[in-house]
Amino acid sequence: MTESAPQPLHTTALHDWHVDHGGRMVDFAGWSLPVFYETGAIDEHHATRRSVGLFDIDHMGQITVAGPGAVDAVDRLVTSDIVGLQVGAARYGLLCAEDGGVIDDVIVYRTEVETYMVVVNAANRETDFAHITASTSGVDVVDRSDELAMIAVQGPEGIALLDACTGGAASATERFHSSPVALFGQTALFGRTGYTGEDGGELYISGDVTAVWTGLIAAGADHGIDVTAVGLGARDSLRFEPGYPLYGHELSRLINPFEARLSWAVDLDGADFIGRDALVAIKEAGVARRLETIVLDERGVAREGAHVLDVDGDELGVVVSGMFCPTVDLFAANVFLPRSHGAVDTDVIVDIRGRTKRAHVATRPLYRRT
Repeated sequence: MTESAPQPLHTTALHDWHVDHGGRMVDFAGWSLPVFYETGAIDEHHATRRSVGLFDIDHMGQITVAGPGAVDAVDRLVTSDIVGLQVGAARYGLLCAEDGGVIDDVIVYRTEVETYMVVVNAANRETDFAHITASTSGVDVVDRSDELAMIAVQGPEGIALLDACTGGAASATERFHSSPVALFGQTALFGRTGYTGEDGGELYISGDVTAVWTGLIAAGADHGIDVTAVGLGARDSLRFEPGYPLYGHELSRLINPFEARLSWAVDLDGADFIGRDALVAIKEAGVARRLETIVLDERGVAREGAHVLDVDGDELGVVVSGMFCPTVDLFAANVFLPRSHGAVDTDVIVDIRGRTKRAHVATRPLYRRT
């Protein structure tokens, strides 16, 4: 029996730019993306917190649901309140299975009265499209991922940079709202959302994404704003510090929203969305474990899969994400712990490849923008 040839990686329109500018390319969910550039992930992390980070996130998917029944269809799919979402607004929510497990976490934009855009994770794009299609009827469901490019502009100077390029449209857009913009001869939808804990936004571009990317960098230089291209490494640490989940780590089909600390994204008083009955029962019974962040008391990176023990050496859980956090200068990890060991300052032990490190449960999030 011969082994099948590996499938070629998907590439974004900016792939050649990344390679030409020193991006170290890796396989991420079947996409060739930069994990960092020449100065490294820590410098990129600090640059985003200090000024502006520019992220190629074109691997993410966009699925539109449109038609007279769109509001009811999307409201049945997503755990958060969609009926109350005004045109131009956006909302975070979850796609759940009937048992309450999370299929994906999404951001839903209401772009028109009867049109919604659901932004999904790259690894779940096909699964989400199939789930949405199978769970709706009488509406048009279209995967627009191949026609829309996606860039994130994040950091304390991000809105100023975008304002300089859009005639002030960015600052005129409220948080978790969107507006059409024109920049560098291209049209885009600007959403004032993000995944770093900083202000800024995300651009959905239907034209020449390279013109927008290079134009933003040039505009930064013209206006005295430091703009840094950022890879996957810093994107991970930037989302970890403010406590944002990454699907496949803090979220999965085997994790429910209450375990993941996402009860605020579940509207049990609203529509009868898929998984609602299971989540009502789970909430009433109470969860046995919950996502916690632990901070190591000594240097060491507790990677995914590292075992977390109590002080007597009994296993409590397994790390789902772990790394060095540059802004707060801490080595930290996320782990689902029994509620009996979830109180802040509870002492635990982390087994890192056979070497034990002392740690304690920390207050979440580790970082909050002021």
